[in-house]
Amino acid sequence: MANNSVTTQPPPAHPPRKGLFRYIAIFLLSIIVIVGVAVLIIWWIVKPKQLVYTIEDASIHNYNLTGNSRLNSTFDFTIRAYNPNGRASIDYDSIEVSAEYENQNIAFTTLEPFHQPTRNVTHLEANLVAQNIALPKSISNDLRRDKSKGEIDLDVRLKAKIRFKVGLWKSDHRTMRIICSPVTIHFSSSKNFERTECEIDI
Repeated sequence: MANNSVTTQPPPAHPPRKGLFRYIAIFLLSIIVIVGVAVLIIWWIVKPKQLVYTIEDASIHNYNLTGNSRLNSTFDFTIRAYNPNGRASIDYDSIEVSAEYENQNIAFTTLEPFHQPTRNVTHLEANLVAQNIALPKSISNDLRRDKSKGEIDLDVRLKAKIRFKVGLWKSDHRTMRIICSPVTIHFSSSKNFERTECEIDI
């Protein structure tokens, strides 16, 4: 009687790529978690304090409001920026400054990027130019009224892209928005300017 033999084939091996991709995914996820936890720990240790901004001085030059409601003028502001933090310095990568009158943007400028050390006071000189700005009739009438009174109230807004820096570590970019209101400017240089405190949102 003939012997029947059965040959059993080994099961096909699983391709190693799936396992490799799984290990890579786990490794990358672990790195992300570690970095995230490190950032939170650094942020908790640093605990950045709120920055302090004030308008220290303001003046108007070359003011001219034409009969067809076109405004030309220069508005100069001295802005005091105080960083009270003892560990975190600040990189200002972009700064925009605008002046509004009755919610109408009438002047604008940008400031040069700068680095602010810890526990530092920096004074920013912002020269905002209104060049042939077309205004609604109602606003131009109110401007003429304020000119006759000798003073004008403006809202000064700043928008900046900043990063906190501690040693070699830097935070992600944050958008800082500041409003200083009302900033009362006298048309006569003989009258003293009253400091205006600003509200900050980061």
